[in-house]
Amino acid sequence: MSTEYETTVGVEVHVELLTRTKMFCSCLNAPQDVPPNHATCPVCLGLPGSLPVINKEALRLGLRAALALNCQVNEVIWFERKNYIYPDLVKGYQISQYEQPLGEWGYLTITGDDGNEKKVTIRRLHLEEDTSKLIHADGATLVDNNRASTPLMEIVTEPVLRSGREAEEYVRKLRAVLVYYGISRCRLQRGEMRVEANVSIAPKGSDTLGTRTEIKNQAGFNHMRSAIEYEVKRHAEVLDAGGTLTQQTMGWDDVKGCTYPQRSKENAHDYRYFPEPDLPPARIAPEWVKTEKTVLPCSYEEYLAALRSQGLGEPDIEALSRNDALGFLREASEAEPDKTVLYAKRLIKDVFSLVNSTGVPLDEAKLTPAAFRDAVVMLESGRLNGEGFRKVLDTLYREGGEAESIAAAADLIIEKNDDAVREAITKVLAESAAMVAEYKGGKVAVRNAIFGRVMKELKKKGDPKAVGAMLDEQLGQPDA
Repeated sequence: MSTEYETTVGVEVHVELLTRTKMFCSCLNAPQDVPPNHATCPVCLGLPGSLPVINKEALRLGLRAALALNCQVNEVIWFERKNYIYPDLVKGYQISQYEQPLGEWGYLTITGDDGNEKKVTIRRLHLEEDTSKLIHADGATLVDNNRASTPLMEIVTEPVLRSGREAEEYVRKLRAVLVYYGISRCRLQRGEMRVEANVSIAPKGSDTLGTRTEIKNQAGFNHMRSAIEYEVKRHAEVLDAGGTLTQQTMGWDDVKGCTYPQRSKENAHDYRYFPEPDLPPARIAPEWVKTEKTVLPCSYEEYLAALRSQGLGEPDIEALSRNDALGFLREASEAEPDKTVLYAKRLIKDVFSLVNSTGVPLDEAKLTPAAFRDAVVMLESGRLNGEGFRKVLDTLYREGGEAESIAAAADLIIEKNDDAVREAITKVLAESAAMVAEYKGGKVAVRNAIFGRVMKELKKKGDPKAVGAMLDEQLGQPDA
């Protein structure tokens, strides 16, 4: 009979920060938006004589993440060299943090396997630079150094997760929080978020953890869960057969649905960490932390609770979450929080249709929260009708700009002159005598056709409600 085991999982998540430039130099942080090896300089290539400088915006985003994840922020931090040889590490070392990271001992809450709230302890949150990217093509391996020194944040949990399901929920929520706060886009398909899971099992009731294996760079949440569940099963089979597990790094073959060995697992001493000689220690002033706390929006959980309290349903909240639109919605509605549901409905109905029709995700579109808000205000105030609103929104989404100027340039602002509207109605009624006679005779459906002619006469610039009311006033009631 096989032994009953308890699973232990710890998760390491690497996230590319949403900065304009790289971690230690002024190269653009746009690794996939320029030709290979065009976003490089002597600093990110580690050429002799080059000196790194810490990116303050990366530090600010890291601080924001530490606060959002309830971490203790260290007042003094420093960077170290992590030494190892690999083809994607052109310098032969990586500037990272080890002894004194930016943040420590935070947490994120999830629903545990037992259905209760569970705090997932975050041991450390530190900043570092990313490596280059290897491209395997036509039997050769090429190196693109555009990604070298991209600002990277690593978030490491304690081994407190008990299943692939818990690990998946933690990583999904972590991604949602980081996107909500504007810290990273976390686009897995572009490598902006990469997940590694450390898995071990031990007999139930044991005081010591079993031998762990690390599953590297999972491409998606489902992949990570499947890989963890496979490793747990493999560990149990090895131990039940009397075998011994080896601490090693594993890869995941999604086609075959199994893990495979990559290399023996390194420990910290293997990297020969030592303080980065070209960067002095940095002080995170308490005043800076206090200021960042002040400007930090309400927490992700608080915002979801506020949406529910305002009457937004779970399907709508799920749609906003799925499209990474919660942060966008918060910014759009922060000046008028009582209209949050209105903005949410417009996002879901009109903006998400543009996401689908253009194939461009919201975070890559030209539409800003402020421009979206202004367009909605113009619609609600009657200065744009529905069709005009959609045209303005389409232009904003594809090209950017301001709602007012786009509407004016396209001659979409609604005519508010009641005399002009009445004149248009009188003209249409005179030209549509046969239709008016049908309406008077009891064929009320023809009223819609007459209304359409009036809107056409007004070049679709009339307020539909106002035009409809005036039309009904002039048409009168049917005779039959």
